[in-house]
Amino acid sequence: MEKTRVAVRTLLAVVLGMLVFVRASAIQLPRVAAEQPAAGLSCRAPRDAAERVQCAGLERRILAATIFLRFTLHCGHNGDRSQVALIPSHATILDSRTLLTHNHFYPLADPDCAAVALELAQATGATPAVIEDAATLTGLVAQLRPNPVGSSNQTRLVHFPMPLFTPAPALTFEAIDRAASRAIFGYSGELAEINWEAFPNATRVQWVRPVALERRGDALGLVVDQAVEIGASGGGLFRVTPAGLVHVGNIWGTWRADDTSIIALNQN
Repeated sequence: MEKTRVAVRTLLAVVLGMLVFVRASAIQLPRVAAEQPAAGLSCRAPRDAAERVQCAGLERRILAATIFLRFTLHCGHNGDRSQVALIPSHATILDSRTLLTHNHFYPLADPDCAAVALELAQATGATPAVIEDAATLTGLVAQLRPNPVGSSNQTRLVHFPMPLFTPAPALTFEAIDRAASRAIFGYSGELAEINWEAFPNATRVQWVRPVALERRGDALGLVVDQAVEIGASGGGLFRVTPAGLVHVGNIWGTWRADDTSIIALNQN
């Protein structure tokens, strides 16, 4: 019974972090109607075979820049620790040692839980690599512990002690301030968002349109018009430019009732 309580508590912490965290203290800015797609490329509803091929190529590049990660925790007390696998999150590769992800790994802050393994895999379907070294895990957990709700720091940069990742070509990262963030609404109307269906290798790209901006303390969130599955948190939101793909934020969470998700925009 104690093991069951530990597992339920940990999984509830993850679910509440994904769903309730998003709604808390959100102040919605005036809604802006989503733009219609531009006359150019449309990946939400490709119009012909050539466009489907082009969109598939963009999706492959996004998946190549995306990592899914899953911590395995031992939780419990008084010597009775049951193994609990934390549902996966996602991240974007910045360089060979660094990932950009979300900030709400709440079970990592539980004093009754200890990380014993971290699985990492490129979202293109690679076999997961497993980190079990205690010192490495301690350093990674310290970087990922969540900060208080309402903080302006809604993302996490995770630095690994060894090179593990291959950066995607022609991928840039854009910091968006309060004024520039509104320019997203003037874009073609389509953005690429990470979603997924099942562990370990079912990460995919969905094409979304912006709905509204929301302010959370000093942080800005962008609401888009499709929900994501729990576990997509930390996955990127990208816009397509003639020069290549641009990462503009990462997934905070989802509102299933509205069929929307919310993105933490990159900020200086």
